[in-house]
Amino acid sequence: MIRLFPWIGVLTVLGCTASYASSIVTTPAGLAPGSTYQLVFVTLDSFAATSTAISTYNTDVTTEAALNATLAAFDTANGVTWTVIGSTQTTNATSNAPSTGRVYTLDGTQIASTANPLYGGSLFAPLDINQNGATESTGVWTGSNSSGTASGGINDLGQTFTEYGSSTSTNGGWIAFTNGIESGNNLALYALSSVITVPATSSTPEPATIALVPGAMLLLAGWSRLRRRRSGN
Repeated sequence: MIRLFPWIGVLTVLGCTASYASSIVTTPAGLAPGSTYQLVFVTLDSFAATSTAISTYNTDVTTEAALNATLAAFDTANGVTWTVIGSTQTTNATSNAPSTGRVYTLDGTQIASTANPLYGGSLFAPLDINQNGATESTGVWTGSNSSGTASGGINDLGQTFTEYGSSTSTNGGWIAFTNGIESGNNLALYALSSVITVPATSSTPEPATIALVPGAMLLLAGWSRLRRRRSGN
């Protein structure tokens, strides 16, 4: 029997009132140039899960990412796109939001790796950071079982009931609980970025260094004139 949980409403309220963080981490520390990784967040806002089209939820998480100007600028500069970690009857989360390597939340915490992948059943840390870098403790729509594939029957996104997970869990429950809830309720979504590559170290001088060049040239010219005057004496 599918049950409704009274704490869902409380978690949704918490998700809507979470505080904004002052900064986010878009390039995790310690990654060498050429390394690849993905970013992930749980949405600050909540949504109904009544659409049968995975594109609806991809649009939802893309819109959420754009609400943070810093993240939006990073995405534009690096060609980053966002997709939902969710499944409908025709699309699995594993194919809509594929991931096999390093995955980090927007506070710089690694939650998955090649050896311990995102859809491997457990995470290194909770997926509880929203697009602003603040902590979210909430239920999250997924329509997926613990391996990231569609739950089936009436529990996919867009069905009468749908599977959901917990942003605070690091085990299989992060993506799927045993019971679904009515899809007309509002819950958060998980958003996963496309693969990002750490840029190579630039050989171009920093702007501050370039700004010093004219002054250095003037000093050199003055020193040369002074030497010529002394030689003439």
